[in-house]
Amino acid sequence: VIVPCIYDEVADKFSEGLALLKQNGKCGYINTKGEVVVPCVYDYVGSFSEGLVMVEQNGKYGFINLKGEVVVPCIYDYASGFSEGLAPVCQDGKWGFINTKGEVVVPCIYDGSLGFSEGLAAVKQNGKWGYINTKGKIVIPCIYGVSLGFSEGLAIVIQNDKCGYINTKGDIIIPCIYDDAWKFSEGLVKVKQSDKWGCVNTKGEVIVPCIYDEVADKFSEGL
Repeated sequence: VIVPCIYDEVADKFSEGLALLKQNGKCGYINTKGEVVVPCVYDYVGSFSEGLVMVEQNGKYGFINLKGEVVVPCIYDYASGFSEGLAPVCQDGKWGFINTKGEVVVPCIYDGSLGFSEGLAAVKQNGKWGYINTKGKIVIPCIYGVSLGFSEGLAIVIQNDKCGYINTKGDIIIPCIYDDAWKFSEGLVKVKQSDKWGCVNTKGEVIVPCIYDEVADKFSEGL
């Protein structure tokens, strides 16, 4: 027996050498030897990313490392995981970004934000979404109803309830003509039009016409 049967819950699998466990309504982590690395003192813990994990304590959020050491104290109203060295954090209803040292890189001035992907992060300002770079500079204006993360150089944007795609320069590559859309996988993406699904490539060319009731979310080995 590596881990005695004393916990309310243990995660199905280990990640980065650790597994989530719960005891008396609190969360912590054990290692593969069954040793408690992070005691069960947190109300919520996320998944490790870039060596850090978001934790909640007394209604506030911060980050700890793989040793259970507090890197960012639980001072934020909310937070999301790290990507590309930065994590979105919320304070007083506004969003910004911190680095893995807990230093504020982008001040909390935005109404919403998503994590970084391909050097850009979606942010919301005055009811519209756009993108900033890792220095906090707006590089794609906040003009979209919704904007999501980049994948294979393209990101979904929504305008007038229709989906399309832009590149990292903000150029419209696929116009906002689809009712629904997903992230690119192996150069193709599924899109929905008139309640039917099909696929387009990164140039917006129709590869599979929108005639199917369902298409898989992503391609694997070309299929």
